[in-house]
Amino acid sequence: MKLYIIFLLFFSILLPEEHKKISINIYDYDDPEWWSNYNNNGLNFNQSNISLSYKNIFDNYEILINAHASNEKIIFAESYISFSMQKLYKIKFGRYYRDFSTYLNDELSSGSVLIGKNALPIPKIGLLGEYQIKKNDKFKFTYGLAHSILNENDVYNESPFIHEKFLYLTKNGNNYEYGVGFVHEAMWGGSTYLNGKFPSSFNDYWKVFISADGEKLEGQPHANALGNHLGIWDFYYSKKNKSNIFKFYYQHFFEDTSGLRFQNRFDGLWGFEYNNLSLKLNYVLEYIDTSNQDRDPPYVNENYYNHSEYKLGWSYQDYVIGNPFINNVPSKIIHSGISMDAINNYKFKILLSKKIDTNDTLKYSFSVGKVFQNFTTLIFINGSKSKNVGLRIDYDI
Repeated sequence: MKLYIIFLLFFSILLPEEHKKISINIYDYDDPEWWSNYNNNGLNFNQSNISLSYKNIFDNYEILINAHASNEKIIFAESYISFSMQKLYKIKFGRYYRDFSTYLNDELSSGSVLIGKNALPIPKIGLLGEYQIKKNDKFKFTYGLAHSILNENDVYNESPFIHEKFLYLTKNGNNYEYGVGFVHEAMWGGSTYLNGKFPSSFNDYWKVFISADGEKLEGQPHANALGNHLGIWDFYYSKKNKSNIFKFYYQHFFEDTSGLRFQNRFDGLWGFEYNNLSLKLNYVLEYIDTSNQDRDPPYVNENYYNHSEYKLGWSYQDYVIGNPFINNVPSKIIHSGISMDAINNYKFKILLSKKIDTNDTLKYSFSVGKVFQNFTTLIFINGSKSKNVGLRIDYDI
């Protein structure tokens, strides 16, 4: 552990002076509860660690580094470099999460339906762009295309790929913004020990791109789309006043054409956020519904986040890539989060979640800290058990 700490401290000295932070995280989790396990960037919070965060934005490129050292190894979490070209296009590569659903407050939300911060970010390279409509400059299109790769493990003897694309149409008024987007993700290629090698030629990539069918397999009533597909219709509205911001959003989840056509009704994530600018207070309230995923088999029989051929489903290194509350069990969840900064230099955050369609214990996390000139101390409690207490010290270099 000492060698890892020395490495991170030496690494921090080499980086230019700009937005550098060292964090020391001390945990005592004999029996971790919900918020000790999920939405923690895929990190193991059973072990104390030291972290380095660095961010810098230059004229035409941006760099972000997040490294974590524990007793076992050094892990690079969200870390990437992006290059801007002609102010309209950007190339981005490294480990990063998403460039869609940018309205979402990842600190307080239960998590994006597609790509949240529950797992480590996946190695990815992407192209981002926007197009301003000339006849009405209040409207614009934003879009992205990315390619990423998963890891080999006990199930995958060759790493599967992930194809990603999205397209949004947004309108910006004087004090409001709203938009609608379409996001498509697809696992394809790679190989499993059980099913062998999957198609991975350029022609197969094109089939994945347009969600075309693969070969009809023995015992299937019809051919299925090549790969493991999932996506969202994304709707949001934001209104800004002098002292506050209101947001409303809905991520409609689908895994096949039935969900694409809303035959799984309104399954997905519904959310509201209130931001008081003067008090630096944020409040998020969300409702997650997956109760219609199997409402009309075999047409609507989606088994969310799971797949018959890619046995690990929508996951990366043992963590769900999307929202940790979503799985193949139909359910309804209420989630809320609230945070406030700078009250006499104190800050706090509370997360509360519970299933409302069955008996369930309240899942909660509470943290409180104090901001000093160059560092912040934060104590947090994740659940009711006494061994779910942690301490974090952040130091701005």
